[in-house]
Amino acid sequence: MKTRAACGTSDLSLSVHLPFMLRASRSLFVAGALVLAPLPALAQAVRICAIQGSGFIPTMLGSRVSASGVVTADFQASRGGFFMQEPGCDDDATTSDGIFVSTASRPGAVTVGNRVTVTGRVTNDRDLTALQMESVSDNGPYAGSLEAVRLSPPADAAAAAAYFEAYEGMLVSLPPSRVVAATDHLGIAYVMPDSSGVARLYRSDADGRKLGLAAPASWLMLSQGDRVSDVAGVLTEVSGQYELDVPPTRSLTVERSGLRPPDAVALSSSTLSVATYDLQGLFDAVDDPGKDDEVPTADRYAAGLARRAASIARYLGLPDVIGVQEAEKVEVLQDLSAQPALLPASYRSVLVEGPDPQGLDVGLLYNSQRLWLRSSEARPGAMFTRPPLVVRLEALDNHERLTVIVNHFQAPTGDPSADEQVRIAQADAVRALVDELKAAEPDVPVVALGNLNAFEDSVPLQHLTAGGRLVQHMTLAAGERTYTYASQGRCQIVDHILVDAALAPRVVQLKPQHVNVDFGDAGPGASPDASPRASDHDPVLLLLSRP
Repeated sequence: MKTRAACGTSDLSLSVHLPFMLRASRSLFVAGALVLAPLPALAQAVRICAIQGSGFIPTMLGSRVSASGVVTADFQASRGGFFMQEPGCDDDATTSDGIFVSTASRPGAVTVGNRVTVTGRVTNDRDLTALQMESVSDNGPYAGSLEAVRLSPPADAAAAAAYFEAYEGMLVSLPPSRVVAATDHLGIAYVMPDSSGVARLYRSDADGRKLGLAAPASWLMLSQGDRVSDVAGVLTEVSGQYELDVPPTRSLTVERSGLRPPDAVALSSSTLSVATYDLQGLFDAVDDPGKDDEVPTADRYAAGLARRAASIARYLGLPDVIGVQEAEKVEVLQDLSAQPALLPASYRSVLVEGPDPQGLDVGLLYNSQRLWLRSSEARPGAMFTRPPLVVRLEALDNHERLTVIVNHFQAPTGDPSADEQVRIAQADAVRALVDELKAAEPDVPVVALGNLNAFEDSVPLQHLTAGGRLVQHMTLAAGERTYTYASQGRCQIVDHILVDAALAPRVVQLKPQHVNVDFGDAGPGASPDASPRASDHDPVLLLLSRP
C-alpha cells in the first residue's frame, strides 16, 4: 500500500521595486522607449503526485515547477536521467509518488538515497511523465526508508494500463515471474507472474500482466522460460509499454530454464533445402559514403559473422539455398561464406545493391557443390527500397531448375495504415513478377521468401497468394502455434516461404526453426558463444523431395 500525506502547493508571491526589475531583466531602447523583456516564468513549488495527476497525460504538462524527492535510481549514463520519489505524497492511489528527471541536456551529480530539489518543465516524452531538469540541489541523505510496492496487476489490458500508470516512476517489486520473451537487442525481456501459468504470449493475446524487464546500467540476458525472483526497481513507460528497470544498486535471482536450440539433423541429398534468414543488420566495419550505415568495430564485425555462421551450420545444417535480408553488401556475404563453419557448403553469394538509406539489401547464398547460378537480377520499383532479388538456379546432378525471389517488405514506420498500403503494393508487384516468371518458364517452379513484415493472415499475404500460384504450406503439428519474431513480448510470424503450387506435393517440411527468438541477446560486444541468438528473427526452413 502507498501511504501518503496530504498534498498541497505553495503560493509564491513576488514583491519587487522597479529598480530591481530593471537590473534583473533584459532592456532594450526602441524608438526612444524602454522595453522590458519578460522574466522567465517562476517555478511553482509542487509535489510529485500533483505533477503526475491521475490520468495518462499530466495536467501540468509544460509548466515550470520545482519538486523534491528521494533519488531512487541514477540512469544518467544509460537513459539520460534519474528517478526520484516523494515519500507519503498523498492518499490517492491513482497518482504516482515518483517521477523521471531528464538530464540529457544538463547532467547533474546526484546520490541515490539523498533528497533533492529539481526545477524544470513537465514533459511527457513517449508517454513517460518527466521533469526536463534546469537545476538540482542536494538536500542530504533521507532519514527514512522507501519500500518497493509489490505489483499485482489485473489481467485485463485496459485495467492493467491504469494500474501501472498509478505507479509510473516509483520503486516497485515483482512476485516470482517467468520470462515469456527473451532479452532483445534493446536489452529488454518480458515477464509474466509465475502464478499466471503463462509460458508464452502470441500477438492475439492481450494479457495486461506482461511487463518489460531490463537493467539499463548493465545488461540482463534472459531466455524464454527463465524464472526471476527478488526483482525490484523503478517502473517506467515507453510508448505505452511498461517496464521495470533494475538499478545497479539492486540484484535479482535467476533460475535458468536450460533451454537450448536443437542441433540440426544432417540434411539428406535426397532433398533440396531452402531457407530464409533475416540477419539483423549485418554491417561491415567500413563507413560507406552516402549511406546511414552502422559501422561496428572490426572485432564486433568478426564476432557477428562468427555468430551467424555458427547458427547456419549448427542449427540449420547448411541449407542448399539461403535467402537473406539485412546484409549490407555482397562483400559482407562473401565474408560470411568464408567463415570456417560454412566452408563445407562452398557457398557463393548473390546481392544487388539497392537504394535503402541504411544500405541494407536482400541477398542469397547457394551451395556451389550442388547448384549453379543461371542468372540473377534485382527488380526495382517505386514502392521498394530493398528491391526483390530474382535468382535462377539449377542442380548440377539432375539439372532440376528453381527460381527464388528474395524479399524484404516495408518495415514499420509508426504509421501502420500507410505501411500496410505499401506492403500490399509490394505484394502485388511480387505476384505479378511470379506470373511473369512462370509465363517465361512454365516448368520452372518459383519460391518467394523473406521477411515480409506481414502476418500469415494479413492482407499483403492474401494478395501474394491470390490466384493460387503461390501457397502457404506450413507443416505444423495439430494445435502447434509458431512464430519467427517477438515484438514487445508477443510472438508472431513475419518471415515466410511461399511455394509454387506445383511444388506443394514435394514439401517434406516447411516451418520456422526456433534458434534465436527464445534466447537472450548477449548484448553489445559479447563473445559469439555467449548466447545461441544470432538474430532477432528465427529462420524458416523448407525441405523439398527431389524428383
